[in-house]
Amino acid sequence: MNDAPRPQFEDVADVVRHQLSRRAVVGGGAAALAGFLAACSGSGSYSDKPADNNNKPAAQKSIQIGKANIPTPRDQTVIVGQVEYTVFDSFNTMIPNGWQSGAGFESVCREAMFYLNLATGELKPWLATGYKYNDSHTELTINFEPKAKWSDGKPLTANDFKFTMMLLRDRSDLFGGGGELKEFVGEVVVPDEHTAVIKMKKATPRLHYNFVAAIASPPFEVLPEHVWKGQDPTKFKENPPTRTGPYKLKQNIRNQKMFVWEKSPDYWAKDQLDPAPQYVVYQSTSKQLDSAALAFERAEFDVGSIDEQHAKQLRNNGYPSMVTTQFHDPNPRMLWLNSDPARGVIAEPKMRWAINYCLDREKIGKSIWPVEVPPAIYPWADYPGNDKWKNDELANKYKFEFNPEKAAGLLDEIAPKNAAGKRTYKGKEVNLEIITASPVDGGEYAIANVLKTELAKVGVPATLRSLVGGVHGEKFERGEYDIDSNWHGFAFDPEQLYTDWESSKAQPIGKNAAGKNKARFKDPKLDELSLKLAQLDPTSPEAKPLLDQALEIYFQKLPLLPVIQTGYPSFFNTAFWTGWPTDDDLYQVPLNWWPHFIFVLGKLKATGQKGPA
Repeated sequence: MNDAPRPQFEDVADVVRHQLSRRAVVGGGAAALAGFLAACSGSGSYSDKPADNNNKPAAQKSIQIGKANIPTPRDQTVIVGQVEYTVFDSFNTMIPNGWQSGAGFESVCREAMFYLNLATGELKPWLATGYKYNDSHTELTINFEPKAKWSDGKPLTANDFKFTMMLLRDRSDLFGGGGELKEFVGEVVVPDEHTAVIKMKKATPRLHYNFVAAIASPPFEVLPEHVWKGQDPTKFKENPPTRTGPYKLKQNIRNQKMFVWEKSPDYWAKDQLDPAPQYVVYQSTSKQLDSAALAFERAEFDVGSIDEQHAKQLRNNGYPSMVTTQFHDPNPRMLWLNSDPARGVIAEPKMRWAINYCLDREKIGKSIWPVEVPPAIYPWADYPGNDKWKNDELANKYKFEFNPEKAAGLLDEIAPKNAAGKRTYKGKEVNLEIITASPVDGGEYAIANVLKTELAKVGVPATLRSLVGGVHGEKFERGEYDIDSNWHGFAFDPEQLYTDWESSKAQPIGKNAAGKNKARFKDPKLDELSLKLAQLDPTSPEAKPLLDQALEIYFQKLPLLPVIQTGYPSFFNTAFWTGWPTDDDLYQVPLNWWPHFIFVLGKLKATGQKGPA
């Protein structure tokens, strides 16, 4: 059984990845997608101690403050450099092009019921104070924060939750609607204004995942019934938006590609979160990397507006006002291995282990990815919250290592060389097809190219092709590949991975997988374990041995190969504001386009620096 929120998290991951790739182009927006942190995620490969090339102490260095192009006082404003904006007059998250991602709406205006801090593993109740399932996981009771209020002063209640749930449950034409909400949600009962009880059509212990901000925004947000009732959700723009966050929309300035958010004096959670900045401005940065980086150097932006190449130059020149914070992406880089026997030798577990032995993860992590990152062994990010899913005894038993000799030994067993010196499998010469959506100068392509070189050394020729998004997506979903250098979507718990690998979801080669079991993996024992785990709270004692059994099948048969954790740096300027997350104090996810950013704003302190007149 699938967990309720999964398809929506995959959609979110796609959006986030697009934002990251876009930031790499324009240099805007501190990139650190998370989700992904060495050991517990915090330790990055950077040093922001000034290089002191001029033998001048960093404390004596000064910076030239530029005049920021904003309509608010500079010393009261946090300015965020971001991607290109196109939508300025709509805040409807349920329709295509209905809102502008990365413009502050999801970060400072709307709030989630729960926040999962991937940097620390803490789950923070917010609009909701808690949730509880009944013993059979057929009812989910959610308690809402009595103090929570919308920005127009009206209280947020369980009736708002019910209204939103009923709106979405049967509307597959809306983002967040239909799908598994329709599959699991029967009715919502409101015994009092602070309590909602979801009565399910069938049992699941994972419905609450829908309500947690983990990576970017959750798939479900509570809407104000008094604003949305009677509106056509496919057309309503809700401009300006009514939400519960600490900031309200003050203005959006289309010709400056800017959104200005002003602190709400009546914010309901001021006793818990009272950000020092009076204003937060989200603004598209220059497409010219040099210009965007210069704006950061002149403190015209506090967050983003610079890429790692220019940041390195500032470090080497002893620039004193920059903090670089690494955060691992929620999605490690992966190699998808096609398990369908119709593809030949790649379906053999020994072949997949031979490929594993050809992966020099240390080299890839230190020299291939733009920043130094650790190897990946488990099929999830190395967050502290994921430690409970690990089993180091199994990891040591099935040790990942770069060992071409072991690879060659396995290949000799399943694909011996013929008289011409070519490896053959069932009478056919072996030649693997590797595809990737990455451009030839991208990290995923580089990973695949390193593997291609190592495979050739052990007698396995391979072709490698970079395919444009639509072409790649079609071949990937249709199973027309042997290896795909890619990434894997975020999961709250391993069962969300294993359910995708169930045999019943494997389509024949040539038929679209519809986002499920794209590697065509089949294992009857894993099917059995996945069905049992789907009914269990993954943190329960009875789930642990089943999770370990499923993990061992993963190690034995390798339906996909984690390669490296994925690191991206975030850049913060300390000229006007201090208190940013650092590698030494990664108290919160540092990404300015995630909803968690409100808690970063809550930690900031003004330096007293004044902008130029």
